[in-house]
Amino acid sequence: MAYPKLPEWPIIDPDRPPVGYIKVAHHEDRDRNSIPWDFFVTDGYLLLVSKEWIQYGGKPGRFITEQYEYPIEAARWFVTTISRFFLEPGHPNAVPRGEITIEEQVGGEILGVTRGAQYGSIPKSIPGYSLDNLNRFEHTSLGPDDNWCQMFKIGDPWLFEQGLLDVFKDIAERHERGEF
Repeated sequence: MAYPKLPEWPIIDPDRPPVGYIKVAHHEDRDRNSIPWDFFVTDGYLLLVSKEWIQYGGKPGRFITEQYEYPIEAARWFVTTISRFFLEPGHPNAVPRGEITIEEQVGGEILGVTRGAQYGSIPKSIPGYSLDNLNRFEHTSLGPDDNWCQMFKIGDPWLFEQGLLDVFKDIAERHERGEF
């Protein structure tokens, strides 16, 4: 289903965020060469930002920034929704049989959690989940990405063994306590 798209946020530099952007977490995706991710909160939104040096074939390198934007309520919703994938099939809140995506309105935007076979690292075929924003296009410092919705892909090891789920839980709890 096609959802209306919202305007892109300006790509920020995680090393020099704009005034009013609060860095609330940092975590690295060890399954993808320890790509660093910074988590920022501003004006009721959670931004996930990665800045990585890219250089191919002896050509001059450059930094590429990747960014995802979600209403701040997405942190709690993601944690709760992930748990639905582990409920017994007969449970009323379980992910329905045969479904791989849950989509709901959160903070005025349509978000999803999707189970994927290669969301951790394509060469290693690591399964995982994605936190989707169906109202926003993927975009990087290189520009828009072929009009796909935002899908922050997370391998199972990063999420469960390396602590990323705990980062989302912490952000949700801090938001609920009114820290930001």
